Amino acid sequence: MTQNMVDFAALDRYPRLLSEAVPNEKCKPCLLCQPVCPTKAIKITFNKTREDYGPLRTGIKGKIAVDTEKCNLCGRCAGFCKAFLLVDRTEREKEPRQLVPYEQLLVDEELCDYCGLCAIICPEEAIAVEGEPLAVPPGDEPFAGKIEVDRDLCIGCGRCEQVCPYEAMDIKKPFEGEIRMVEKNLVRCDPQGCQACFNVCPAKCWYIDERGKAAPVKEQCIFCGACEKACPVSAIEVDRSNVRHTEIKETPWAEEWKEAISAIKTGTRKRPDVSGAVSPPEIVKPPLPAPEKPKIDPDLLRMVDEALKPLDEILKKPKVRQILEKEPAEEASRKIMERLAKNAAKKKSDAAAANAGAAAAEGTSRGGD
Repeated sequence: MTQNMVDFAALDRYPRLLSEAVPNEKCKPCLLCQPVCPTKAIKITFNKTREDYGPLRTGIKGKIAVDTEKCNLCGRCAGFCKAFLLVDRTEREKEPRQLVPYEQLLVDEELCDYCGLCAIICPEEAIAVEGEPLAVPPGDEPFAGKIEVDRDLCIGCGRCEQVCPYEAMDIKKPFEGEIRMVEKNLVRCDPQGCQACFNVCPAKCWYIDERGKAAPVKEQCIFCGACEKACPVSAIEVDRSNVRHTEIKETPWAEEWKEAISAIKTGTRKRPDVSGAVSPPEIVKPPLPAPEKPKIDPDLLRMVDEALKPLDEILKKPKVRQILEKEPAEEASRKIMERLAKNAAKKKSDAAAANAGAAAAEGTSRGGD
């Protein structure tokens, strides 16, 4: 029988942290916030592409230019038409101080048919086109985009807000507070070899500064404190002054929730009063009698040694040890028993030959006399 799993975090009886990024009416949207989100909480889609107005025309002559002074690399034109190409920054250049994910906007003029539609959708009026404009059918739905933010994934770091050129994101962080580096311990910081703060940070807000030490972009920090706990040289301190959370319902455990949330800010938790606890009486264990040394029958011990002597000799041979290590127990036992029998037969044969030799030598000696 399959049991339904309960997602307690989704139940409104329990408080939870509030962190969100909400696009406002200024959002275009564009392609800047989606690639910089550290938790992949943002998804951008567009309702139309250039192909919705017909295939790219061939044989059209014209000119197209992008004013790099005006262009903010928002990427709306690239989302609309495949004649535009956004060049990503190299991995080494990507860091929280430089959030714009693209380095350059290129135009493939072998694909461009100079329709002029890109100039219409550019929010910065940075594209100029000369050619044969493509007429848009009357009443046709204009080019538009849609932005979706997964609230379960969003941590409220604010990277989308910082990269947005239109102030189109409203951010609510789960914590308010301060993060600072402890200078006396920072001398031991080795971000090239350690990177504990880099690896544990959900907001990806760490970089290596001009001194070669780890440093955070404080505007992107959510003050979760993970870096402080992870730093092996205690070079990071995080203080929280406020916690943003949903309403604490009037439930039998409401006070415990309030204390737990308060502990997030203070760093100290209320310990239960155990002064009235009753301890059970100590269990007294009687001492155990000393074990008696077993009596050893010397005749029996001698018989055992005699019985094991042939086996002791054969076990010293490397081939036999290899059989014990690699063969199954029953097969190894059979092979060793065969070897014991061969050794016993060989010893018996050797003894008989030795006795015959001794008898012949004794007969020769008597004949000479």
